[in-house]
Amino acid sequence: MVRKGVNLLGLKHPILQFLDGTIIVNQRLFKKIFEGYGFSASKRFESVASGDYVDVYFENPESSGRRIFLAVLQIETFMQCHADIYLDVTKTVSGTKINVFNLNRGSEIESVANVEFGGTYSGGSRVLETVVPGGSHIRAIGGAIEVGETAILPSGHNMVVRVTNASASASDFSVRFLWWEEII
Repeated sequence: MVRKGVNLLGLKHPILQFLDGTIIVNQRLFKKIFEGYGFSASKRFESVASGDYVDVYFENPESSGRRIFLAVLQIETFMQCHADIYLDVTKTVSGTKINVFNLNRGSEIESVANVEFGGTYSGGSRVLETVVPGGSHIRAIGGAIEVGETAILPSGHNMVVRVTNASASASDFSVRFLWWEEII
């Protein structure tokens, strides 16, 4: 506890505050990164044709022993596109793995999440339908979408993010997941 410049706990700095005085906003995510359980995965998709879509699969495997807390799902794009999220889909063909990055470079803990694209996925419940603004060529303005609330993915559950190019020409976009894991 800090009171009028006096640190009653004997700590060098106030808890949840950086040296420059900045307050840590997402304390739980920061704590999980510090413990080695904070992760990120991202992928850029280039020259996606008009009308085509890309599915990105995110899974917490059955019997993983962890619960996944998805803090951010970010889509950035040069194109106008539709973004849909489906929960608990059926995967019939696996896709190409996307590398998962531990945000604590001093940790050797590996994520249990399976992140991939380009497989065959069907069914599930569509829980989000939205548009992502964008443009192409000289009018490129970009755009981003986030799932504002933290989503919790227990073991045995998955999601697919489908991004469909709704613009008139081929263009690029990227998808990024930021999450932490809790041992059950």
